[in-house]
Amino acid sequence: MDTLHIMLVLLIAGFLLLGFGFNYREHEWGIRLMGAGVLVTLMPIVLRVYEALQLPA
Repeated sequence: MDTLHIMLVLLIAGFLLLGFGFNYREHEWGIRLMGAGVLVTLMPIVLRVYEALQLPA
């Protein structure tokens, strides 16, 4: 997969987790889904920083 596709999949999955978690926020697992959604949504930023900091071998 291309880097763009990986980031797109991560963003869509993160937003879906956030949406489902927000709908069930009165339950404990809904709060956990929202937390997982935030982490998955921030992963493309982490990946880009990791790629930017790669030193040539």
